[in-house]
Amino acid sequence: MKKGLLALLLAVALVAPVFATDKGAMEIDAKLGYIIEPLELETEYGKYKYAYPQESTFSLGADFYYYLLDNIGAGIGINYVFDSKFVDTGYDGAKLGATNIYLSVKPVLDVNENKIIDKVYFLGQLGLGITRYDDGWCDFSQSGLYWGIGAGVEKCNVIVELLYSVNYWKHGDDGWTDKITYTNRRFAINVGYKFNI
Repeated sequence: MKKGLLALLLAVALVAPVFATDKGAMEIDAKLGYIIEPLELETEYGKYKYAYPQESTFSLGADFYYYLLDNIGAGIGINYVFDSKFVDTGYDGAKLGATNIYLSVKPVLDVNENKIIDKVYFLGQLGLGITRYDDGWCDFSQSGLYWGIGAGVEKCNVIVELLYSVNYWKHGDDGWTDKITYTNRRFAINVGYKFNI
């Protein structure tokens, strides 16, 4: 994963002259997402892994960006992932969701020569994820690391993006063992609108 991020940053640096968002510009991106079959992974004692698929669900989010340079915006964002039920796992009625608060970077590439798309951009997100769990018998919220990486396109301020994100957490309260770490992986298709400030 680190090699992939390094390659992405190198690609951004090599094409910087063709980026086209003015320094000092600000925007707010509002998004609705469809999350395709999220997956929870449990790792016991650092070696035993179990996968628990969930139903597809939706998310709502918003990002604020300030363009520090002509080519790169930096900002903050929040994303609310609606609870979704586990599928064929024996966890009847159990649901999992999350709220993520993160710092974000958004390099934007101008492609005005193309009449179909105005801009192409990349996303990198890193922050705090608060995971919610409820099975009818117990419920809790646990915080942990959140990160996401993706890309998107823009046409007349309408945005469409693909985003892969991961939440991590550990739960050792209420009789749960602290020898298990949890990961929730999501792949989302986001559609939204960019408001220039």
